[in-house]
Order: sequence, then structure tokens, then C-alpha cells
Amino acid sequence: MVDRRAWAPDSRMATIDLRQTGANLAGRKRVVDGVLTPSPATAPITPAEYGAQDFIIIPDFLTSKECDRLTAMFDRLHGMVKHRRIGIDFWEGRIVYMGDVAEHDAPAATIMGNFQKRATAMLGEFYALTRPLWTDTVQLNIWEQGSCLPPHTDNSNPDGSAHSTPWRDFSSIVYLNDDYEGGELYFTAQDRVLKPRRGMLVAFSAGYHHEHGVLKVTRGRRITMPAFYTFDQRRADQHIYPELYPPAGAVAPAPIPSPVIPPKAPAPLAILAPGAQSPVWRPPGKWRVPGT
Repeated sequence: MVDRRAWAPDSRMATIDLRQTGANLAGRKRVVDGVLTPSPATAPITPAEYGAQDFIIIPDFLTSKECDRLTAMFDRLHGMVKHRRIGIDFWEGRIVYMGDVAEHDAPAATIMGNFQKRATAMLGEFYALTRPLWTDTVQLNIWEQGSCLPPHTDNSNPDGSAHSTPWRDFSSIVYLNDDYEGGELYFTAQDRVLKPRRGMLVAFSAGYHHEHGVLKVTRGRRITMPAFYTFDQRRADQHIYPELYPPAGAVAPAPIPSPVIPPKAPAPLAILAPGAQSPVWRPPGKWRVPGT
């Protein structure tokens, strides 16, 4: 796997082992067909512990109104696109892409884009990153009753075989509803279970330290907004960064060099200046664009 380490020496990422360990192997064995057989150490992540994790948990990242708007948009579009073939059996008929939303409801797509930029900046601060992150995909997903997802990472396969998205460095999920049963997020290496709530954001590194699976949805349906982030600007989503994809005949901007020296009026995703003091992680509700 390509070494893309781009964080300050005192970053949380500096203490994370990026390789798979025995904890990953043991955690995978505990989940069979979406059902977790707990170990003596398996425990839920309680609200009081949200701020003590080495990944981000924001309970009210989206408001109820925003969640309802996006859920309604999903319902409106899902019937139109669910028969589209995307080439991945597991996800067939389950995804509404941001491009779909942008085509039918620009304000709803703006909600998706703006909140993913905010999440990207949060990741930059939380992990003291020294290069900007770019969102490569934002989408809405449905998990019907009986759905589950085995433990996995978002950039590598345990057997060393080629992964479909090896460029991904971080991941996030926003939960748009919670009127269902099951569907918990299980982290194998930590042996911890997180019960999602409507509006919650969870964001973490894409490798084995935060390997995760979705336990079986036993009642109702689960609607989520996942997104993935990369240090590779070439993978940036054109719906979020239209400035990187000018009209035919226009001159495209040059790729941002690494390391990044932010301009006087920093762009939202130019998180850190190498050599500067690591930014302070601010608690939920006090987020701002770094440098403002």
C-alpha cells in the first residue's frame, strides 16, 4: 500500500498502527451474517465516551430538518435510479449519488456538499493533517431489513488482494434516521459497538485500526450518507469541487503542491500550514473554518 502519511508528529494518527493485527482477526470472527457474538470485553460506546475515542463522533452534526430533507430526497430519487447498474452486486439498487440529487434538487445537494466540506475540515483538525483532504464520493444509502455489512476497511483487503478504492484515507457516515432496530456499527480492533442516532456524524481513518462492520438491521430501514476522503486531489468529487473541473476549453487550476502553504484567505480545505502549531480540536457546536 502506498505510504501517504501526512500528519503532524503529535497527531492521533501517529499512534495508530496502520497494519491489521490479531484484534482485527478476532473481531471479524465475532461477526457472522451480521450477528455479533460478544467477547467478554465487547462494550457499547456510550454518549459519555464519544469525546474519548480516537475517531470523531458528533451527535447532532445534522439537524432533524436537514435529515428529513435528505431522507425525503432519497425517497424521491431512489425509485428512479434503483434499477441502474453500478457494477458492484452488494450495492446494486441501494445508492443515490450526489450527482442524482444535484440534478433534481440543487439546495439538497448543497446540504450534502457543505456538510462534507465541514466534515473534511474536522478531520483535518482532529488528526492534525499536514495536507488537505478531498472528498471523493458523497451518496445516500439504504439498508433494508436484513441488511448487514461484514467487517472491512475502505482501502485494503485482509488477504492483500487489490482493493477497488485504495486511495481512500478517511471515511465518514452521517445517519439520517434512527427509527429502526439493529444496524449498529462494530469496530473490530476496539471491540466496541456504536448505536447510531439521527443526525450523528462518525468519521475515522480508512485502514485497519478503524475496521468496521454494520450489524444486521432487524426492523425498519436505515438511511445513511457516507463519504470518503483522500489526499489525492485527482479523486475529488466534481459536484463538491466544481472549480477543479472547469468547462471544456477552460484552463484547469494546477494541482495543489505538497506541503501546502495556505494563502492569506485560506480555502476551507487547506487545513494546516506545515511547521505551524497543530490546531486545537473544538467540541461540537463550535466548529469554524480554520483561520477565520
